[in-house]
Amino acid sequence: MKRIAIAAAAALVLVGAAQAQQARNASPLYGELGYSFLQVKESTTGFDATPQALRGIVGYNFHPYFAGEALLALGTNSDSDLGVDAKAKYAFGLFLKPKYNFNNFEVFGRLGWARTKVKFSVPGFSASGTDDDFAYGVGVNYSFNPKLYVGADWMQLLNKDTAKVQGWTISVGYRF
Repeated sequence: MKRIAIAAAAALVLVGAAQAQQARNASPLYGELGYSFLQVKESTTGFDATPQALRGIVGYNFHPYFAGEALLALGTNSDSDLGVDAKAKYAFGLFLKPKYNFNNFEVFGRLGWARTKVKFSVPGFSASGTDDDFAYGVGVNYSFNPKLYVGADWMQLLNKDTAKVQGWTISVGYRF
């Protein structure tokens, strides 16, 4: 009986060591795919539309409290206000992501730069505007296991002159 207990204890130690080794060798690379509900505002005319976009992020954890990210969003749906149709054609950017983990939750911020293009159209005429700006946001992720998580965040992609593009995104992520 004593030998069985010693063998069981040794097996548990080996399993724990294998899991600890696996955790150290986990890849710092991750990816997210999300759906964004944006708000495009222009303050001088009072224009306020809510187009939507599909957003992808590729990130790299270079420290337990910091990551670097590249973002790409492509417009999916347009919205109208004041007889003008608006569609977020694309947005891309680079971000630093300070973060902190609480058990299965991760709270984070995003600070960086984004380039955003919005297309405006009325019957018979269309125009677009493209600009880059300091971009930022905050959010939270919930991990189901060490690899799979879901998240929600708010970001401001553009706030220049009288134009503003911001919005909420729900996403699913995978740590490679």
